[in-house]
Amino acid sequence: MDFDRNNPSLFDPLNDEVSQLPSAKGIYMIIARNADCIKPLFINAEVLMFNGYHALYIGISESQGLRDRDYKNHFKGTARQSTLRKSLGALHEWRDMRVYFRDGKYKFNDTCEEKLSSWMRRNLMILYWLVDENIGEIENVLINEMSPPLNLAKNKSPINRDFREKLKSLRK
Repeated sequence: MDFDRNNPSLFDPLNDEVSQLPSAKGIYMIIARNADCIKPLFINAEVLMFNGYHALYIGISESQGLRDRDYKNHFKGTARQSTLRKSLGALHEWRDMRVYFRDGKYKFNDTCEEKLSSWMRRNLMILYWLVDENIGEIENVLINEMSPPLNLAKNKSPINRDFREKLKSLRK
């Protein structure tokens, strides 16, 4: 694996232009700007530190690229296209604010989606690595080492198991 985990790039949606985020494929880690911003949502979760930040979610961008997947889907999109947004909305307890589509997928109402986008820009940032090879393997290693509480599907760590089960039920 030719991957320098200790040298990620940082994208701060409050201070950086979206054009600075590459449209290339890579691995990204959604991090909290500070501990205070996540305390109300992540009660009973152990959020591990990476490079001085709390790691909340790890994902990969392959066909869409980092700019479209990370920023446009997660920070500006809706819960219909973003499992990250779906989880954060569930933690905000917006179950009654869901708008369902014929395929069973949902987003939150427009007001909640706007609130979520604003909350994310104020409180979250993106660490990312441009990676071409072994992208899925690297993602799995990072998820299993960091056990980010918002990673549900690939997270096999006993850390945050109860939190993840609670989150799964909130998302139903």
